[in-house]
Amino acid sequence: MKKSFVLVAVFVLLITGISALAQTEAPFDFYARGPYRENVPRPQSILRFDVGTHHTTYGQMEQVIFAIAKASPDRVKIFEIGTTPEHRMQYAIAISAPENMQRLDEIRAANNRLTDPRKISRSEADQIAANNPAIAWMAYTIHGNESASFEAMMQVVYQLAASNDPATLDVLKNVVTVVIAGENPDGHERFVTWYNSVNVGSPDRFAIEKREPWSIWGRVNHYRFNLNRDTLAFTQKESRNMQKAFMEWNPQVAVDLHGQPEQYFFPPVALPINPNLPQPQYNKWLDVYGRANAAAFDGNKWDYYVRDIFDAFYPGYWDMYPSLNGATGMTYETDGGGPKGLNYTREDGTILTFRSSIAKHYVASLTTLETTAKNRVERIKDFYDFRSRGMAEHGNAKMKRIVLEPAADRVKTADLVEILRLSNIEVKVATAPFTSNTAHTYMDKNSRPTRRTFPAGSYVIDLDQPQRVLIKAILEPDTPQDKAFVEDNMARFRRNQMRGPGQPKEQYGFYDVTAWSLPLGFGVTAHWTEETSSIQSSMVDQAYLDNARRGTVSGRAAIAYIVPYETDTTAAMMMRLLQKGYRVNLANRPLNAGGRNYPSGTFVIRISRNPESIHDTIAQYSREMGVNVSAVNTGYFDEGDTGVGGENVNALRQTKIAIAADDGITQESYGAIWWTLEKYGVKFTPMPFSNIARGGLRNYNVLIIPSGNPGWIQAELGPGGVNAIKQFAQQGGTVVTMSGSAVWATLKDVGLTSSKMVGSEEDEQKGKIPEDKPAASASPAPTPAPTPNDQMPEVGQPLPPVASPSADANKVPEALAGAMFRGTVDRTTYLNYGVSQNEIPVLLQTGYFFRYSKEGTNAVVFDANPTRPLTISGFVWEGNTERLLKGTSYIMDESMGAGRVGLFAEDPFYRGMTRSTTRQFFNSILFNGIF
Repeated sequence: MKKSFVLVAVFVLLITGISALAQTEAPFDFYARGPYRENVPRPQSILRFDVGTHHTTYGQMEQVIFAIAKASPDRVKIFEIGTTPEHRMQYAIAISAPENMQRLDEIRAANNRLTDPRKISRSEADQIAANNPAIAWMAYTIHGNESASFEAMMQVVYQLAASNDPATLDVLKNVVTVVIAGENPDGHERFVTWYNSVNVGSPDRFAIEKREPWSIWGRVNHYRFNLNRDTLAFTQKESRNMQKAFMEWNPQVAVDLHGQPEQYFFPPVALPINPNLPQPQYNKWLDVYGRANAAAFDGNKWDYYVRDIFDAFYPGYWDMYPSLNGATGMTYETDGGGPKGLNYTREDGTILTFRSSIAKHYVASLTTLETTAKNRVERIKDFYDFRSRGMAEHGNAKMKRIVLEPAADRVKTADLVEILRLSNIEVKVATAPFTSNTAHTYMDKNSRPTRRTFPAGSYVIDLDQPQRVLIKAILEPDTPQDKAFVEDNMARFRRNQMRGPGQPKEQYGFYDVTAWSLPLGFGVTAHWTEETSSIQSSMVDQAYLDNARRGTVSGRAAIAYIVPYETDTTAAMMMRLLQKGYRVNLANRPLNAGGRNYPSGTFVIRISRNPESIHDTIAQYSREMGVNVSAVNTGYFDEGDTGVGGENVNALRQTKIAIAADDGITQESYGAIWWTLEKYGVKFTPMPFSNIARGGLRNYNVLIIPSGNPGWIQAELGPGGVNAIKQFAQQGGTVVTMSGSAVWATLKDVGLTSSKMVGSEEDEQKGKIPEDKPAASASPAPTPAPTPNDQMPEVGQPLPPVASPSADANKVPEALAGAMFRGTVDRTTYLNYGVSQNEIPVLLQTGYFFRYSKEGTNAVVFDANPTRPLTISGFVWEGNTERLLKGTSYIMDESMGAGRVGLFAEDPFYRGMTRSTTRQFFNSILFNGIF
């Protein structure tokens, strides 16, 4: 009894002691920066709960910001900037001193003048800097489940609208703050609705509130896109809403507020830094803001870090896009909120609260605005200098002009040009052919100059314009990385090669993909030149692009409509017609009709087999989707052996598509397919693996399995699900796999393909590929002497690890951070119908390399004996990537019974910005059952 009492007493003391440790951090006071104007309501008075005790829905947030704006019209104005896919309105909230708000249009007009050094002198720019407030862009919750950012935003808006403390008044006087009140409303709403419904406030990492279901994952938007990777292609409505607003304000400072690493992060950033950024200016301002935030956090005794993990290389982030437009763009990452919930147990046992994570974003936001106010004049001057110096550097730069040829796909090329014009990039169209003697193709890394004549209709982007820095960053074929960064990661790679499969491996420093050039991603024919000779041209406007994307019909057909396969949208149009119940045929041999020859892969729509409505539908779809259609009024043909009534003109089946959507599938992969098909009006049904296993495919003829975790897919399907998919294919269905799901298809227990993974246990060639001969080493460049601030105590280099007997030692492809390669196209196969190029750029951002299919078609491959490097753009592992990639397959197709199985080594629509294999993907769906 006594012993039990002692144990209980000790237990109680331990629990209370731990509890006391967890509560040492006093609740942050959000209202210590007064006095406050009494007429302005606090967020909590509207929400009816205190900061950090509940998650605010989007509708509740709207009530808060409109109530604050109504009470403080002298300081606050709300702008609607556009709706989301789920019809929520997005807002930009402008907040400043009354005297600034009264002349807001004048301030914005003066600020926008700074973006074109051709039209304003430095002295005029200095005058604007002296008289104009700076503009600060504060954007919250681009990842919808990074919820501390969302809550902090309302507190920042209240502070600026209501407070009369001297620091806040100074911000209001010297800064126009533009608050984006929720960058990802749809994702945030999914997350908070779910979280509020299951939350009990448990700090346990294994609590249900710490794991979002697959269908909920609020990080991404409605279409499951990561909006913080979308400032390259601007595929999503939210991205375009914010981009349009951004270009209207042209801020000097831009902050994107995120979560949730273990500790708070603010810049300076980690390596690598995009070399197109003006490093002295960029680093100077990151240091200014970093030191200010550090002082504020030190004063609150909060932990934080800088120069680790988060880099500034990939230009598709919402801190990089502002930076490439002259702002000081920064990402702030708070340590809590989101899936960590209201309370979270850290690794050391202490408890992190939602409220404290909100507080850190709140303090960092205000500190940033105060720092901007103090440095207003200098920051505005540097904003002007960003473009002025960028243009001045043009004269000594090698790349002077970029030319895009639309012949391979005029619609897709016009889409790319439209993206450029969103960012005020000036694009011309050549009205007559012109020749360059220094043309470099995008299809070779470090290509040599050649003589090339470009046709009329080519798009021309001269870099001698204000947006030069942005143009180069998003369009140049390859962006080099910091030499020291590359060498460090190669050293880690070499050490990892000596370690066995069970040994911990060193992590690499890549945060995102290292290749992204938009012309390569889109698969558009592109060159850059070293000169800008005078050409006959006109400036491209929206009307020109709309016309370029408009399809035509040559007349009303009496016998058939002939649709040449000239654009990606052509296949999508055929799928729409089939799903509407119209009958479409495919010419499997060269076709002659209406006095014209057409290649294999041309579509034929016979009038006699379709209802009268086919004429109006063809006219509508042609116009909307940019597809040119020829009307034919006789079935007689003048040459060859195939006309519209020929035996080699085969009927296509109606496309009935199911897409696997479940645990194990990558959300972004599923979302990119969803967005693409819906954009083109192609219908499909998402289906969980359990329903696939239970016979759910009986009403479909196509199953698409997006990328995912191979082992997880197998676990979700089980033997019954695998057998169901095999039976589906054997009975005439088409199965399309990609990246991780293509790996799943190669597993021994699955057996959907004769291809094997390079380096797998089943790979018969593993270890048989000879090592590359080492190149003669060049003398290393001398290392510059460190400045006093850079000097660190010397540390001895660690010895390399002892080589493990089980180490694969360069027999297995090392995972790639994302690079682009040159794929060779077999144009004799139906998967490449409509493809006019013999080589196409393709992305790899995994270590998934596939051996040739032994029993099927290898539609796109990597040359086994290339005469020039396969790599076009991005970082690859020396001695590993190219050596193991040679002689492998990127797109394969195999028969299985009456059906087919397709494998793509990578997502065809990665982030919506890789579109070079769109036709192969559509062909794998559209031609189901006829080959």
